[in-house]
Amino acid sequence: MYFTVLVIIVWLVFVCARPAHAYLDPGSGGMMVQLLLGGVAGGVVLARLCWGRLLLWIGLSRPADASDEREC
Repeated sequence: MYFTVLVIIVWLVFVCARPAHAYLDPGSGGMMVQLLLGGVAGGVVLARLCWGRLLLWIGLSRPADASDEREC
């Protein structure tokens, strides 16, 4: 059911698309790459800061004493 709706939506997007007549200069591509790399770097920093809680959430670690636990 959901797959059928998704296929219909994708088909409509491609069939009803009009030419944009737009120009993407190299600076726009560089900005998109920078945005992607910044998002990845932010995710890595967030995961590193909350590594203990992330392991607890996944189930790879046991809870420590309340005195050892740092706030994330």
